[in-house]
Amino acid sequence: MITKIAHRGKLSQGQITRLGGLIAFVCGRTPYDHILQDLYDNSFLKNENYQPKLTPKGQEELNRLTAMAGLRPEHYADN
Repeated sequence: MITKIAHRGKLSQGQITRLGGLIAFVCGRTPYDHILQDLYDNSFLKNENYQPKLTPKGQEELNRLTAMAGLRPEHYADN
């Protein structure tokens, strides 16, 4: 499936997948296992007291990808 974001060349399919995983995480949902593993492998998430937590690197990646996609934080998060 080609999304409008990918069609315009702003984000690759991998970036769209990663962005979806990060947004799902900050919205309180658990991303699919392979996406979750990518987030851990790239140090965007870490376990803190047996709970996943977004790292500063993860927050930077979320900000970078949302800016590239033309989204603002109020589009996907309450705070």
